[in-house]
Amino acid sequence: MDEVTTGSTATWPRGGWRWVLNPYLHLVLNGLLITTAEILMKKGASASAAIPVPAWLSFLGVTALGSWWTWAGIGFHLAGFANWLYVLRWIPLSIAFPLASMVHVLIPLGSWFFLGETITTIRWCGIALIITGIWFIAKPLVQAEEAI
Repeated sequence: MDEVTTGSTATWPRGGWRWVLNPYLHLVLNGLLITTAEILMKKGASASAAIPVPAWLSFLGVTALGSWWTWAGIGFHLAGFANWLYVLRWIPLSIAFPLASMVHVLIPLGSWFFLGETITTIRWCGIALIITGIWFIAKPLVQAEEAI
């Protein structure tokens, strides 16, 4: 069985169906889980905004806990957290954390697509900068992976 060293002392298996254990695949999955969680929690917060409650309770935002959207978002956050722990087992934090900034691209795109929110020109520029930064971080990793 082929194994790949990830920079730490641990190695992850390659070949066959073992690609599902690839920590970089899980890093992308983590971005999708967190993006989904944030969109669901926004839906839950919006759905519960019209519930009449005392001002102090509305200020705390706990009325959103009455929405199934919010609870689904919490579930996705928990799944993302568990997945993040798996990623950190294999990828050094100094690499994983900057690559995880893909959520700063996915969340605005998801908000635009699913919630109908607008993305301003300056935000598009920021998204382009984030993608560029991710590319500069990921390019040496891809080259190292190809060398193996």
